[in-house]
Formats: sequence, C-alpha cells, structure tokens
Amino acid sequence: MLALKFMGLGGLVLFGCGWIARRHAVAARRLGVPLLVASRDLARARAFAREFGAADAFGAYDDAARDPRAEAAVICTPHDRHCADTLLALGAGLHVLVEKPIAPTVEEADRMIAGARDAGRVLMVAENFHFMPAFRHVHGLLTSGALGALRSLHLVARGYRQHSGWRLAAGAAGGGVLIDGGIHYVHNLSWWGGEVRRVFALRPPQTVELGGEDAVDILAELAGGIVGFVSNSLGARGAPRVQWSSVTGVDGTIFADNRGRFILSRGRGRMRLRLFRRDSRGHEAMLRAFADAVGSGRPPETDGRSGRRDLAVVLAAYRSVAERRPVDLAC
Repeated sequence: MLALKFMGLGGLVLFGCGWIARRHAVAARRLGVPLLVASRDLARARAFAREFGAADAFGAYDDAARDPRAEAAVICTPHDRHCADTLLALGAGLHVLVEKPIAPTVEEADRMIAGARDAGRVLMVAENFHFMPAFRHVHGLLTSGALGALRSLHLVARGYRQHSGWRLAAGAAGGGVLIDGGIHYVHNLSWWGGEVRRVFALRPPQTVELGGEDAVDILAELAGGIVGFVSNSLGARGAPRVQWSSVTGVDGTIFADNRGRFILSRGRGRMRLRLFRRDSRGHEAMLRAFADAVGSGRPPETDGRSGRRDLAVVLAAYRSVAERRPVDLAC
C-alpha cells in the first residue's frame, strides 16, 4: 500500500493520547503514516508511542509541533483546547486535522479558520461519519435521486454510558452529549438533507453525571421544508446502544446502522441490503482525505466552514433548550 507521505503527508503529530487518539493512531499505522505523540504527561506519551510504534514521544505540544519530522497534527485534546492547540500547530507550519467539535464557540471557530487561511495550511474537521463507507453510500443514493424528493430524516442514538475526566466539566466540553457525540448526527442531518433553517430542542431530566445534558431531542426544519429529527442520549438506562438513521423520500426509504455495518434501502423495487466490513468507522478514509487535501491544495470536504456550520446548529439547539422556543439559523 502506498504510504500517505508520498501523497503530501509526512510525520503526523497526535496532540493528546486519549481514546479518540487511539482511533487515529490505528488508522495511521495501517496506512503507513509515521507518528509522533505528544501529551502533557510525558510518561503517558511514551507508553502510547510504544503501543503504536510511534517514532517519538513528547511531554509538550509545542516541542512536538516544532520537530523537523512533523508535517501535520491531529488535535485530540478537550474541546476548550481545540482553538489554542490548532493555532499552535498552524503557527509551527503544520496542517491540522482537529477533532469535532471544531471548537465550543463560533468565535473560536472563526479564529481557527482565519489562522489556517493566513498560514496557508489545511484545516480539516475530523468528522469521521462523513467518511464512513455506509454513510457515503447513503449520500450517493440521495444525490442520484433514488428516493425522489426528500421528506424526512430521523437520526437516533440511545444507550447508557457514564463519563469521567474533562467531560464532567461544562467549561471544558462546551456542553453535553450534543456537542460531543451528537454533533455527528447534526452533520449528517445537513449533509444528507440540506441546510438547517430552524431548530426546536428539548432535554429530559438528567440521569447521568455530565458537564452538560445527557440527552437531547431536536426537531429541525431543513431547506425545502424537509423535516429532520435527531435524538441522542447517554442516559437511557437498560437500553443497548441502539443507533439508527432513516431517510424517507417520495419514492422510498433508507435505513442505516449508525455503526456503519449495513444499510437497507427500498425504492420502487425490492428491498436491498448492503454490508460494509472495511473501515466501517471511516477513520482510514478520513486520513486519506486529509492527505489528499494537503498534497493537492484542494479544500477538504469537512473543512473549517463545515465544522462551523455544524457547531452553529448545536449552539442554536442549546439556545432553544434554554429559551424553550424555536430558534432560526442565519442563512
């Protein structure tokens, strides 16, 4: 397999050694991308480097970013550090793949977008749902007109999980389940259905300790009158992690497993089942897309503006919860 460094991506620095960094490390190792690892805890960085065969480990992000082997960075730090860590990497001349959400505030997102533009570097949001083979197949069916004119989208993820660490701090996370895992479904809502124009959101009583809400339900009006519904919860006690999406048009319906393992579709003909086994969570495809953007100079599909758009919908939903009314988004 051709190593991505020949496509314009050399040493990749991981900022942070948490759970999501492991996903990126596995993808990089499979694709032959050389890794550098940085953490504010040097011992943790060294242990992570040994596990994933990284070339080196650092106890400071700045030291890793300025290493001559570094060409790009993946920001896997808490949400409230995304802006500062992205600007640090850009200032060192690195291209940046930043975990979602792009930032907790629109103002920080704008600073990151401007910083990448001024530095002449790629800024891409690590929205892996956009690169999951199953979800890209859904998008392809929709753009081909397989369902006819769209009517509604339902995106549902419910389960039970206790969090720890920085996600228990509202300031670090910028919210709760919606700005963290739920932003994936917000992204799919607009990617599959079109621009979100208005949202009305509610949250049930809290059951899980979290810095923000442990569940939220959003009713959205999309361009053209399409109706979207997002339901995301970590507080559904006794329930498995049931995650599914459905898209309905005048000529048919698609049902998609949110873990990317299969989709069912039926238009005017028979039911079709499609299975997906390779890179079902999309991390390898996402890293390839990042490398392509770095090598070609073309903006990535999930660029800073895409991340800003998703964040704006999340923040409008939070405003709707607080004010108990529908909230319009600026066109």
